Amino acid sequence: MVPFTTTSLPGPEAAKQPQTIRLPPPYFTTVSQHALGVDVQKVEVEEGQGSVLLPCEGPTFECDNCSVEWSRSDLNPSTVHLRQDQGDHLQNQNQNYRGRTSMITNALEEGELRLNLTHPSVDDTGNYTCSIRYRGRKLRQFKVQLKVQKVPVPTWVTVLVVVLVLLVLGGAVIGGVLWYYRSKTNTVLQVEVDSGVESVLLPWRTNVHLTDDVTVEWTDKENRKVHVYQNGSDHPEQQDGRYRGQTEMNKDLKIGDFSLTMKHVTSVDTNMYTCTVYSRDGNKLSSKDVTLKVRVPQVEVEVDTGVESVLLPWRTSVPLTDDVTVEWTDKENIKVHVNQNGSDHPEEQFYLYRGRTEMNKDLKTGDVSLTLKYPTSVDSGSFFCTISSNHGNILMRKEVELEVRDCQVEVEEGAESVLLPFRTTPDLPGDTEVVWRRYRPRPVMMVHLYQNGSDQSDEQNQFYRGRTEMNEDLLRTGDLSLRLKNPTETDSGGYGCRVESRERKIWRWTRVMLKVKGQSVSVCLCLSVCLCVTVLCLRCRASSGPGSNRGHQDQQQLP
Repeated sequence: MVPFTTTSLPGPEAAKQPQTIRLPPPYFTTVSQHALGVDVQKVEVEEGQGSVLLPCEGPTFECDNCSVEWSRSDLNPSTVHLRQDQGDHLQNQNQNYRGRTSMITNALEEGELRLNLTHPSVDDTGNYTCSIRYRGRKLRQFKVQLKVQKVPVPTWVTVLVVVLVLLVLGGAVIGGVLWYYRSKTNTVLQVEVDSGVESVLLPWRTNVHLTDDVTVEWTDKENRKVHVYQNGSDHPEQQDGRYRGQTEMNKDLKIGDFSLTMKHVTSVDTNMYTCTVYSRDGNKLSSKDVTLKVRVPQVEVEVDTGVESVLLPWRTSVPLTDDVTVEWTDKENIKVHVNQNGSDHPEEQFYLYRGRTEMNKDLKTGDVSLTLKYPTSVDSGSFFCTISSNHGNILMRKEVELEVRDCQVEVEEGAESVLLPFRTTPDLPGDTEVVWRRYRPRPVMMVHLYQNGSDQSDEQNQFYRGRTEMNEDLLRTGDLSLRLKNPTETDSGGYGCRVESRERKIWRWTRVMLKVKGQSVSVCLCLSVCLCVTVLCLRCRASSGPGSNRGHQDQQQLP
């Protein structure tokens, strides 16, 4: 299933609070746990240190063909480091990082995806993305913000700089004025809007009157073409697919209005957009940057792992005709459900969601809500519903946030057994493979393997051999829960279950956090009570013994 970050195993409340973890020099890391379980990590280091680690973790050990790419979107090429099954693949690596990056040898097998960057400099400051791909598709990505600070300048250098500044003061003033004028004319416009609005305008007007033979090109910060206007007409065939049918420009460029209208924006459209005007000869005439921030609503749907289904709601204000296309996607633009011309198209679904979704059949009611069956914590995130006409024009779009809380299991040490629950769609095909692993703490251990219709005890880690069992009729019922016998404190940790059928291209993944409460506290309490009782008995005996003997002797001396 979809990999996820496992930097810690906090409780539900702790996961919502920022945590600061201070590590020894050369850096410290600040980890913010967000409501949806995505870790945003900040790393600071001083320039001149030997190296710095950019943290990232995920259960890539569950994938046969997983790869991990570290990248910076503000660079071209953006690749910082790429690790595949066969090893590092650095042909397209940005030259600024040549010979300065490395990952541990068994990174994919262990899920330890941290990047070691040597000789960090101020130029390395930026936002890094750790992307996990499975069979060529990007499934999850995690952000790391690196800040490389300059080493404080010695006093004598400061004095020398001040003297030089005084000598060239006149030139500096002139340069400052020019810089100020330029910065004011190139100020980045900022636009904020709520997710789901019908449209938003990215404004840019100039006083320059241009002819129709110019080319106007809007791009995002990843240099993807958002809109192209050339020789008096739009060129949608040059647009990046994600923006097709979503943009519109003024047709009369002679008035100097190059503003771009974007329709039905969602959080994935948050970006910096650049409008560049070229002459007929390809010379750059002018450009403008506009930052768009799409505000995301609070989590709309929250459920626990283990529920049979969850509803992602959306009812439109107007009825729909049967010739529209309703497409649900996740935040990685993976197709979750497609309804076209009044019928579902499961062949277009990504296999992570195959057999797990259901929609209302009558679109005339305007109810395009999606039922997602057997959700797990790895389904948490943004889901987008897009309604398009039969010509491909976007009519409406809606964003729904889903949070599926992790399954938390607690048991007392000494219990006969504990159940790690997992239910999914029934009637799984005969070639289905079910793998239970413990991924926390390290090393990763094989807990239970069901393959070729039977348990494969020889593949188990010795620590779990003879202590696990699953239901006999698990493929028919879809109950893939694991029973662990005689749990002890050392069994505490994070467990993951992967389900895969190559025949029907089915993939499932869940995780369970197990906490086994030890008996050490109870034993210590009993020992403490026993010790206190013993001390009291001895004190009572000591205090009553001598006095009692003297009284007895006095009584014997009386006539």
